[in-house]
Amino acid sequence: MTHLDLVTHPLAYVRQQRGWTQAHVASVVARGRNMAAWKQKVYRWERRGVRPEIGAQHALAEALGVPARLVETHPWPEWLLYSDGIHVTAAWCADHAKTTLARTVSALTDRRGFLILSGSAIGALAAAWTEPWRLVPQEKVARTLDGGRTDHELVSAIEKRLADLWILDDLVGGETTARLAVNDLELVTGLLNNSTYSPAVERRLFRVAGGLCRQAGWGAFDGGRPAAAERYWHAGLRAAREARDVDGGVYILSNMAMQRFYAGDGAASLALLDASRSSRGRLSRTVLAMLDTWQVRAHAKLGERARAAQALARAEAHWERRRPEDDPAWIYWMQRPSTTIEPNLAMLELGRAAEVPRNLAYWVDLDRDEYPRDHALALTVVATAQVETGDVDAAVATGRRALRLLRSVDSGRVGGELRLLLDRLPADRSAREFREQVTEET
Repeated sequence: MTHLDLVTHPLAYVRQQRGWTQAHVASVVARGRNMAAWKQKVYRWERRGVRPEIGAQHALAEALGVPARLVETHPWPEWLLYSDGIHVTAAWCADHAKTTLARTVSALTDRRGFLILSGSAIGALAAAWTEPWRLVPQEKVARTLDGGRTDHELVSAIEKRLADLWILDDLVGGETTARLAVNDLELVTGLLNNSTYSPAVERRLFRVAGGLCRQAGWGAFDGGRPAAAERYWHAGLRAAREARDVDGGVYILSNMAMQRFYAGDGAASLALLDASRSSRGRLSRTVLAMLDTWQVRAHAKLGERARAAQALARAEAHWERRRPEDDPAWIYWMQRPSTTIEPNLAMLELGRAAEVPRNLAYWVDLDRDEYPRDHALALTVVATAQVETGDVDAAVATGRRALRLLRSVDSGRVGGELRLLLDRLPADRSAREFREQVTEET
């Protein structure tokens, strides 16, 4: 497993970026008052989730160059994101897409262990995606920059590498494939900025750039790097917009929605899924089934039992009417909604644990290691359901199977779910050895 030294609070990140100590922050907000008391307060703001009084927030915002109106309209610590945030309101055009792609290549080094898009930024991003798309002229004058001319053959080779990354991600997890995707993203960004190409090739370059950003963001999310994931997905949306790649943009928005409900933010997740469904263009039944499947989990996060059930029913209906020939290539992994993992995590959250082992029977019975990450996650969900229904011995046995699979794949997300399982196990001898193994290996 990869252990990450992540910064877990926006204020800590802001301090590190500016070389400030907690004492410096205290001096900014104290304004000549009791420094010792303010140092303790700053510590509590970062470590204990305490909200500063509004006067202290305004003093800090002034020092950071954040407009006072943002302090009033955005709750703590959300407004801190605007001191070094993603500029989602920039114009949606080829130049900004290229600039954002270039700035995002290095996002895997981003150590922020928190989501960096505020609620309003999510809304702006979703709204911009669903606006009518500007039509790209049929004929464009190719920009002559340094370097040679990019042709369709080269783009086809990169597209093939992206498709291979989808499969590799299933086998080894997100951390490894994120790095490979970033390598190719750097190549594509270089081609966009430093070579010449036809309008048709430009569109394909933006399309594959969006796909690589989606893959890099997914790997960052799977590896426990939420800020890096959001940076890649933001850049990917801009690239997909320039490529007029509706399916690719929808896939990115759905990944963003998943990260949000894993973070407990069901409302933002629903906003992103609604934006996906509202995209201009015809989505296949399988893609619509995926969106409704993710919506089940978002509603569960909000405690909306009836709406979760309705979303799952819609997903099943879309699945029954699907036409595989209409599907984008990337959705090869989709299964019948009720047998996928996320709705069954929702079942746990809604108190319906008894249904989970039956729904995930495919994974319980699987004796091959074809998809070790998904297999490990599914078994972890089943083990959690077994604990909830009182079968602790079965839960430990199932959890051991999940841990064995996780040894061959790098996924901080699945490791996190396995650690959550430990919180549900009783503190007795039968679970002690398993608890120690999970703690040591994840």
